[in-house]
Amino acid sequence: MKLFDFSNRRAIEDFRAYAAERAIAFSNLEATNENVRQLSILDPLVTEKRFAYVGEPDHFIHEKYAYRLLMLKYLAARGFTHLGEEIGASDGMRIDRFLGTGDESHLERIAIYGYSGAIRTDRDDTPTGILRDSFGVAYPTAQFAAEQKRFAHGIREIGAHLESAESGSRLHFFGFDIDALPGGGYEDLAEILEPVPADATIDRIRNALQRVKGETIDAEIARLDEALRLIEADSKRLAEIFGADRVSAIRHCATCIRDSFNYVRITYPAKSWDALNPGMAFRERYMQRQLDHRIGQMRANEKLALMSHNMHLCRAPDAVVRSDAAAGPGGKTDPPLGAWLSARYPAEVFSIWMIVGRGRDSQPFPSLSNNIREKAGTLNAILGGIGTCFILPIDGADSRARLLAENIEIMHDANGGVRAAIAMQADAIFFIREVTPLRA
Repeated sequence: MKLFDFSNRRAIEDFRAYAAERAIAFSNLEATNENVRQLSILDPLVTEKRFAYVGEPDHFIHEKYAYRLLMLKYLAARGFTHLGEEIGASDGMRIDRFLGTGDESHLERIAIYGYSGAIRTDRDDTPTGILRDSFGVAYPTAQFAAEQKRFAHGIREIGAHLESAESGSRLHFFGFDIDALPGGGYEDLAEILEPVPADATIDRIRNALQRVKGETIDAEIARLDEALRLIEADSKRLAEIFGADRVSAIRHCATCIRDSFNYVRITYPAKSWDALNPGMAFRERYMQRQLDHRIGQMRANEKLALMSHNMHLCRAPDAVVRSDAAAGPGGKTDPPLGAWLSARYPAEVFSIWMIVGRGRDSQPFPSLSNNIREKAGTLNAILGGIGTCFILPIDGADSRARLLAENIEIMHDANGGVRAAIAMQADAIFFIREVTPLRA
């Protein structure tokens, strides 16, 4: 036992020396333009990569937005112009429209920001099980919406800078998650179908895509299945009438609505964390299909960055030897999105994990704590002894960084954690010692 303790202390001391030499500190996280110039330290890790993971440990902290904008500004300048966020597909479409036009009205019609104009009034689809307490007044809607809108403006500024440069590149935004309160997709479909001429086949599809007052969620899913069957049966003719791109958009939009209601049906009645796992597996497979769809729309030379929880972007789930999550990404049966993409494109993924030390967040579950505690012996605590805010590349060839190749506890949201070798999951660490709740 003494030998093990001594060996571990030596690894920690060596790691501190490594970090003192290799870490890049930021005195003001909000100073994006100044900070981004220091990120050239990542160039050897990013060069030749087509995909980037921008991971975070907690959705409900203010500091993640400055971190995201810093990383996106750096990545966009290196060709990563397709940006995906862990939000619903319909919401992602509206954010993309805002980025392209600057029209603020698109940001006012985003369900996850509190827009309810597209939600059914004849049926309550909100959770009745364990997720119920995270909806409604417990959810920090105003704070989240304010942070996200500021974030969208920040992305648009990055895009404007790109468009003014010689490359003329435009940022493309998409959401790859379930629509938590489905409905916005119907409005999107109406906009897509509005210029389409009347015709018997098209009218049948329009009717199948119309909500039926009082229908059950099962009946709604069956109706959407029928609409998709009609679209597939006449896809060639429809493409001739109004183009293959519009047919693809209609199909994709209807599929997202149907799959979101399927997720709601599976997950929202769940009475325990363990009962959520089938829905979490369904959700991860949905995310994979969303990403596959986006990659299919990209040119071979275009690059993509994903923003999500660290565990959704886990590259090597087999290297996670312990997790506190009762219902995490993949629901204990399916690979997380990050592992799925990394398996398809080995050696083409750059990954950065954000890790935090202590503070408070705005997570909405009353059974969980908003106090983020620093736990002795974790990677979080070790990083906290090195600095307050810094980025650290992971160099597996440097023996002083061997601690990062060992299984060590890493704390995430709600003071839960995983035991894993972070060198298997990420190419760099972005550390912030003190974090704060979302701000309105």
